[in-house]
Amino acid sequence: MPPATSNTAQSNSESYLGKDVIQSIHNLDQGYINASLPGALGSTNTEIINNAIVSNTTPDASLAVDNVNAVGLSNLGKVLLDAHATIAATSTAKSTADASNVSANSAGLAIVDGNFGLNGADEIGVKSDGGLNATASTTVIAAASTSKGDAVSLASIQESAGITNINDLDVGGELSAIGKAANTITSSAETVVNAGTSADGISNGAQATAELFGTQQGFNAQSIDSSSNASIQGISSLTNTATASVTTGDLALAEGLAGKLIGANLAGIDVGGIANVTGQTTFGNTSKASNVEGDAKAISRLGSADGLISKTDALAADLGTTSAFEVSSDATLKGLISVTAGATAETTKGDAVATNTATNINGADFQGTLDIGGIGSITGAANFNLDATASSVTPDDSFKLSGAQATAGGENLSSFGLKGATGSATANNLKDQDTTNDVFGIDVASDATLSGTAIGTLKADASSTADDATARAGLGAELTGADIGSFNVGGIANLTGAAQLTSTAIAENVGANDLDALAESGLNTTTVSGLDASFIDVASNATITAQAFGTLNATANSTGGDSTAKAGQYTSGAGESTSVLTGLETGLDLNIGGIGTLSALAQGSENASATTVDGIATASAGLDLNGAIGLDFASSSDGSLTGIARLAATVDASSTANTAQANGDFSAIGFSGLDIGTYDGPGNNNDVIGIGGISTLKGQAQITGTLNTESVSGNALAGVGDFASSIVGMHDVVLNGASDGTILGTASGVFNTNAESTGANASGFSSQSLVGISSLNLELGGNGGINAIVNDTNFVGAQSVSGNATAVASVNAIGLDGGDMHIAGNASIMSTVGVDSKSESHTIA
Repeated sequence: MPPATSNTAQSNSESYLGKDVIQSIHNLDQGYINASLPGALGSTNTEIINNAIVSNTTPDASLAVDNVNAVGLSNLGKVLLDAHATIAATSTAKSTADASNVSANSAGLAIVDGNFGLNGADEIGVKSDGGLNATASTTVIAAASTSKGDAVSLASIQESAGITNINDLDVGGELSAIGKAANTITSSAETVVNAGTSADGISNGAQATAELFGTQQGFNAQSIDSSSNASIQGISSLTNTATASVTTGDLALAEGLAGKLIGANLAGIDVGGIANVTGQTTFGNTSKASNVEGDAKAISRLGSADGLISKTDALAADLGTTSAFEVSSDATLKGLISVTAGATAETTKGDAVATNTATNINGADFQGTLDIGGIGSITGAANFNLDATASSVTPDDSFKLSGAQATAGGENLSSFGLKGATGSATANNLKDQDTTNDVFGIDVASDATLSGTAIGTLKADASSTADDATARAGLGAELTGADIGSFNVGGIANLTGAAQLTSTAIAENVGANDLDALAESGLNTTTVSGLDASFIDVASNATITAQAFGTLNATANSTGGDSTAKAGQYTSGAGESTSVLTGLETGLDLNIGGIGTLSALAQGSENASATTVDGIATASAGLDLNGAIGLDFASSSDGSLTGIARLAATVDASSTANTAQANGDFSAIGFSGLDIGTYDGPGNNNDVIGIGGISTLKGQAQITGTLNTESVSGNALAGVGDFASSIVGMHDVVLNGASDGTILGTASGVFNTNAESTGANASGFSSQSLVGISSLNLELGGNGGINAIVNDTNFVGAQSVSGNATAVASVNAIGLDGGDMHIAGNASIMSTVGVDSKSESHTIA
């Protein structure tokens, strides 16, 4: 048995060197981040730094450089152990660089090339029980300060892992393995007075960068084979802090950057007993830039963060399995990710920009097939909170950054809780009784519980007293609770997919000179989906829950300019520009051998508010909600399906001296495109029964909308866009049930629209189209009850003192519309429609 090893590296450096290396630090930083410095990535950090120092020598600068590399166990070959064995390694590394100056430039660089508990093993073979435990702990601190000059600090980790590059881990007994990487990166730069703008245009002031340049992993292995039970944990945590402070200088720049974070990254696993596998990642970032006389820019950027990754099936043959992840008995698998990041830029004279973005935030990603021989419990959870705040007081034209600008989420943020492979199994093979060679993405021989959740909060807050303010949050964000491809369960199944997005944009401007405020939240095809799957086959009872929640808020306030607030958008027939909430995504073929229960919910809330004194106020909201769409459902026993879409929206616009306009475009549908068996009309003997027992089907859609505009001197316009808001309980449904059936479709709307103007025209428009049940084709072998309920309250008011007042209200409501039906037993078909629509206009002139 090899001994446990411990490697502790700690280094501190303080230096007052007569070298001006600020330009070189800029080159070094950009070379590593953008790979634009020729040859930079082919050299070591030390070589690059030394070359930079030599080529840039001017008096009076202060430079501190610290470079560390640490490994507990490194590059093991074949380690073959004939009995019980424990392998442990700990590597603790600390790198500190602190540079200070009074009258010239200052730079501090602390760089850890790598810190690993265990890095590299061709083969670890243990004939009996085996324990593997390795930890990498890293602290990187870089500081630069000067009273007169530029301050640049870079604190960086290139690579880090608790356990990584294990080609083959083979244990003949029970396996217990933990890999952990826990790192902290801190960078600070402070300048009182900068020395002036450099000739090549690079901004002077203070720059602080805290970065994970490459990849940080808790546990990484190519192949794991345990003959008995296995417990595997991969834990990765990183805390970044970047602070830049300037009293008088061109720019305070704070960057908190992270490339790739992974808790457990496993390519191939074969467990002969019970498996407990957890991958957990935590990322925290704080970027803060402050300036008194100059610009401030704060950046928080995350490439990707994953809790648990199981790779493709490429190594399955080497393991003697048919799947990338195979467990002979019960399995508990978890992938957890938590991200909290903030970017704050503040200045009293200048422009402020805060950007907080991420590309991928995922809980559990099973890229290869997963096969569990017993009971399976699989959990994937992604949670993130991204905040961006920018505030400026007085403009400074010396380095224009576009006023106060805050962005949270970026334009390509994607997050899922749980993802499974597609596999080769198809619904057609099942119907043809030919599943011999089918491979499911996730295959559980006994009972299974799957849970995938993605919960995200995005907030952008921009405020300025003398320049434009722009806040954008959640543009193009895509959240999915569970995306599982194909799924087979030999017993009882409980599956939950839930996603929730809260997106808030706040822009505020106080000042004159036509300065605008713009707040945008949830635009550019923002989508939130609870469950997305292609094929699910369950031998016994199944409970499926799919939920999508979305809250979109936009607030814009301006004194002297235009104010625009946009919370989501919906354009009929133009999906590329629509914000969408969907409980159950289209394309699922669901087959249940026992009792089947499916619940799908899409629930949204929107608030858009625009207020201005002198400019135009425009507030808009739009959203498309779907409980469940495109579902093919079959259950051998009773079947109960519920699809709900609910929205509450408030849109307010107010201007004192100009036009105020509030627009809302909405759509909600409980069920759409639901096939439960086949029914081609009376007399067709080839129809297929979809539910073998009692059928219960409920589709509900509800929208509550309030739109208000108010102007003193300008026009006031409030109402829907170019088409009516659509509310449908269920549409395009086929149900063939062997026994009794109950079908309920409900569509409900409550709309209040008001436009008021003192000195100009006031116009209010509101239109809705509601259907309880549309296109129902039904075959029931027992008694049947059908109930379609539609209720709508629509009020439009317009009031003007000196101008015209126009109020138009329109409602089209249908209880039950279209379809063929055959009910073998007693039947009750009811339709109830209640509409209360009113328009009022008042003018005094």
